[in-house]
Amino acid sequence: MEKWNELCFILSESIPSNASEQVFELKVIQAFEKLGWSHFKREISVRENIQLGASNRITPDIIIKSDDTNLFVIEVKNPSADLKNPNYQNQLSSYMRMLRLNFGILIGNEIKIFVDGSLVGSNQSELLERISFKKNNPKGLNFINLFQKETFSYENIERYIQKKIETIKENQTVENLKNEITTTEYAEYLKTELKNKLLREHSESVVEKVLEDFKIKIYDSTQTEIQRTIYVQSPQNSSDNYNGTSKELELAKIYKKVPVWFNKPNQKNSQILINYMRLREQKTPVTFFELEKACERIRNFRSSYQAMKTISERNNAKVFDEVGRIISLWEPGKSFVEKEYEKFKRRNSG
Repeated sequence: MEKWNELCFILSESIPSNASEQVFELKVIQAFEKLGWSHFKREISVRENIQLGASNRITPDIIIKSDDTNLFVIEVKNPSADLKNPNYQNQLSSYMRMLRLNFGILIGNEIKIFVDGSLVGSNQSELLERISFKKNNPKGLNFINLFQKETFSYENIERYIQKKIETIKENQTVENLKNEITTTEYAEYLKTELKNKLLREHSESVVEKVLEDFKIKIYDSTQTEIQRTIYVQSPQNSSDNYNGTSKELELAKIYKKVPVWFNKPNQKNSQILINYMRLREQKTPVTFFELEKACERIRNFRSSYQAMKTISERNNAKVFDEVGRIISLWEPGKSFVEKEYEKFKRRNSG
């Protein structure tokens, strides 16, 4: 653990948060020298200009090598940079793909380890681990064991990747089941079970009057609402997770924009929404990767999709929600979108 704590000092404690990328890169080189790799022996290759084909060149920040064989690539960002920026992951993924490496590391205010997406059934790299620069961090100790020269081996890396992939797939299954539980069928099941229980002791008219003033919701462990109202009728002063004003404004956008999208199917947002609805008819749940593949001919798909799942004054309308890469229609506008889609299908049938 001492070696990890020393890395925390080098990459976090000993430098200001506003350090330049060039200064921080030197710190990263120092850190990997502490892990046994030699800059002098060219095991740490910095900004190597690599020719790919007749006209393409790349210059990765750092490549760790052994006997001139590329082992893994490192993308360095200054500590003040937001590592959630998708451009950073995309850049690292590009280097991994061009160098034919299964994994790469993004280092800034934390460490992120990525694996080639083909190993997890994705068309982009997948985040395996986030490691914060905290002393005595168990994830940090694991990082040392994996990436220090003394213990580095492809066998250890492959075992690590496979274990993480199993976790990713398990999490995807969990999200799929969560999504399934929030379908109408499960809602109706809960509704029927509750009603039947009450009917054992009370008349149907009494039960109906009681239930019409309540709504039943399913919450996840963090109390984030993930389930629509089971009973349509509910008190007017009932609260939910959305600011009333923002929600009303967003619904107004939906009522205005969605009919236009379905009437003009060649628009970018129209194509994204129509592709989603068609996928939804074929199977549920619909994953982000499935929608991205269906929209592969749409330029700047990701930015357009991002706007369609965000409540913002600048967006066109929020129609999507996404949890764990599972996409669903935004609940407040769901029924309206579904009705407009049915109209669209009738207009285009035959």
